[in-house]
Amino acid sequence: MPYTFRRRWLVLALWFVGQAPAWSQPPQDWLERYQKVLQALEAPSERRFEQQIQTFGWQEGITTGEFVFRADGGWEANLTEGDQFYKIAHNRLNLVTQSDRLKLYSEYIERPERVAPHAIVDLGATAETYRVETVETTRLGAGEAVRLRLVPLAGGPLRELWLDAATALPRRAVIYLAGVWGSADYTVDFQPVERYWLPERSRMQIKMNFWVPVGFTRRAFAGPVDIGTTYRDYRFGDTAPLPAVPTAVASKPALAATGTTETQPTTGQPLGKPLELSVSTQKSTSVLAERIAQFNLNKPDLSNPLTRINVFVTLKMGSQQLLLYLFRFNSKQSLVPIEPVNSQSDTIKLFGTGSP
Repeated sequence: MPYTFRRRWLVLALWFVGQAPAWSQPPQDWLERYQKVLQALEAPSERRFEQQIQTFGWQEGITTGEFVFRADGGWEANLTEGDQFYKIAHNRLNLVTQSDRLKLYSEYIERPERVAPHAIVDLGATAETYRVETVETTRLGAGEAVRLRLVPLAGGPLRELWLDAATALPRRAVIYLAGVWGSADYTVDFQPVERYWLPERSRMQIKMNFWVPVGFTRRAFAGPVDIGTTYRDYRFGDTAPLPAVPTAVASKPALAATGTTETQPTTGQPLGKPLELSVSTQKSTSVLAERIAQFNLNKPDLSNPLTRINVFVTLKMGSQQLLLYLFRFNSKQSLVPIEPVNSQSDTIKLFGTGSP
């Protein structure tokens, strides 16, 4: 065998050996490994963290917040949207599953300030619920990841899993959701925080089509909503109550890191658009400016509960269920009154009495 040929053969063989961690296992074995480590994940009984949300499309804005989750199941959050402060808590909202349109509508009619649509996303994946279509080794951040493209066998939400090549823990999950409100592509990146595995950033692209009872017209919205979220400064064991009103300086959003976000696997676009915040993070240069900012934060939340709807999602990861605040949806128009479908006309009217 000529020397040059043997050398090329050796290089090729070594290249295949380097790919072995992903290719040496049958595709479904990756799901078995993933499911085992998912079930073994430890859930923090108490956690405190900061969250920043930026929305594009149908509504645009920046929201910053601090959340506290306690061991007894209670939670609260302080949120600042622009110069408007609002507080949410477990005893102020009624989380209603997004698939129950009649419950959502009845809550919206009777207690609009309490209704909170809620989606539960099960990240579990077994050979009975998903088929692995393709497996490939790729880079995600500073490490190697195994990317699984999945085909649901029982209507599951997962479309892709990016697993840590060494531990099979999820580095990224790509999810498809659909319900009476519309449909959404949801991508979540995870990170290790002490001994826990928690969200680091997410992006959700929603095509809204809000709920209505069967036999009534459906509200149409002008375009989708794109929501980019970052989670940071996780703390455990700190369950002190949040301040009644945040200080003006503390409430200002910090600039999110740009240029380091990984690409979204399905489109090649950044996971969450770069946050180009126009709000200064520097202290006010005058006492008067600080007092004005603090006055704005102390103003009561006068937003209309019929047009400002808090939306949540729960990630079910083995034994833990992580409740996450998604955003406050601005419908820009009350969703009542509604009108029965007019069988004599193909015109689809908006909610209300205005023209279509």
